[in-house]
Amino acid sequence: MKKILALFLVLIAGIIFADNTIIAIVNNSSIALHSIQNKFSKIDSNEEKIEILNAQIDIVLQLQKVNDLNLNPTKEEIETVIIDVAKSNNISVHELINFDEIDLIKKEISNKLSILNLQRYITKDIEYPKEQV
Repeated sequence: MKKILALFLVLIAGIIFADNTIIAIVNNSSIALHSIQNKFSKIDSNEEKIEILNAQIDIVLQLQKVNDLNLNPTKEEIETVIIDVAKSNNISVHELINFDEIDLIKKEISNKLSILNLQRYITKDIEYPKEQV
């Protein structure tokens, strides 16, 4: 009986640790398997999985640059997007905020706004040629 219990505990521990498996380290930031597992589960090709991991590495690098340049979105900007998301899904803001995944939604919104702020910062001095009439 003790052997069965020990085997059961080892199997459960393996499952728990698999969710926290670090698959990449980018400038002292880690990328855990669970953060991209949903995308991995939809594909079979190792080449596509490498592309997904590279895209996640790019995001981490961009977010690090956002922090370096202090380009993080304000709470007001995040709240504005939350209101827009609620409207586009025909639900109230209160309903959206009560979703179990609201923390993940806010993080995703913050990340996307951060990268948008970085893109704006990088391209702010670019002058586009005027069209000739």
